[in-house]
Amino acid sequence: MLLAGLGAQVIKVERPQGGDLMRQMAPEAFHYLNGQKNFMTLDLKHPSGKEVFLNLAASCDVVVEGFRPGVAAKLGVDFASVSKANRSIIYCSLSGYGQDGPYAHMPGHDINYMGVAGLLAISGDPSSGHPEYPYGPQYADLMGAMFGASSIMAALVDRGQDGQAQYLDVSLAESTAMLMMPRYVEFMSKGRPSKQQFMSRGPYGVFETRDHKFITLGIVEDHFWDNFCRAAELPELSQDPTLRGWDARNRQAERLRPLLEKVFRKRDYQDWLERLIAADVPVAPVNSLDDLAQDPQFLARGFFRPSPKDEDMAAGLPRFPLRDTDRRIGASAPETPLGRDTDRWLSDLGMGRDAIDSLREQKVI
Repeated sequence: MLLAGLGAQVIKVERPQGGDLMRQMAPEAFHYLNGQKNFMTLDLKHPSGKEVFLNLAASCDVVVEGFRPGVAAKLGVDFASVSKANRSIIYCSLSGYGQDGPYAHMPGHDINYMGVAGLLAISGDPSSGHPEYPYGPQYADLMGAMFGASSIMAALVDRGQDGQAQYLDVSLAESTAMLMMPRYVEFMSKGRPSKQQFMSRGPYGVFETRDHKFITLGIVEDHFWDNFCRAAELPELSQDPTLRGWDARNRQAERLRPLLEKVFRKRDYQDWLERLIAADVPVAPVNSLDDLAQDPQFLARGFFRPSPKDEDMAAGLPRFPLRDTDRRIGASAPETPLGRDTDRWLSDLGMGRDAIDSLREQKVI
């Protein structure tokens, strides 16, 4: 989806029987992730299917596969096979744990990779002592996609016109671990503090207001702390020498946090938001999913654009997060039927109608 949003022509190859499992599990998400792609069905276990795939790969710049290590080789569509058909191919394997190591052949999903990467260990209630799954984005899947897309683009730049084929081994678990590195480095440099100390941030967190809404407070620097104390009518905290500096406020978090929670419950959400914004304090709303597309910042920048082809998404879908561009990510086609573009791509490879019909009769496509 990211590569398509940047202008690439992407062909999604699916098995003829049922296609991508996400079609059944989450059809709306499937449409969003794949709406800008071309759709082709191909049975890679059939010799004719493998032949078609290699012919297709010969005309492409990039191949991305998400099998467990060894599966692509068994099918005959691995880097060694594809690079014989296309000597300048960029071949990206996106797998759970990477192509080698003791976990390489283990099955897995997002939660498994987040656990290995340490993300679950610092999620949820830090005082409970129990790792918790953060019900929100699929961090491992998304981080793997980010590193995969950026690695592919770097490889294309490095390749040049006459470059050699390149193989990219991208691990979802390692991509997620990279997401954790700022916290990990901090954790290791603090002499292994307790999880409670690690998670307690004083004036850096989420606070509930009197009308049971939530805002984020992100105070790191002293001048923002002073601005907050003036706006919250807490001059004594600004003058307290034990609260000068980021580390000092963190050390006092167990005392400071309950005090701030009590203060925030004295005013309503909108009052706090206006007051703290006017005082130049790092504050922002905690949007629900219902609020997201109506946030004034997103509205002002046109981030969510109307989707006239999708009545269920009247609020719109995000554009590519690059200002002054018409690039879109997410669904753009009205439908994403299985194998929609198969015949067109086979025709582009030089196949005639009889050959295409023969492949369909053999259930290769």
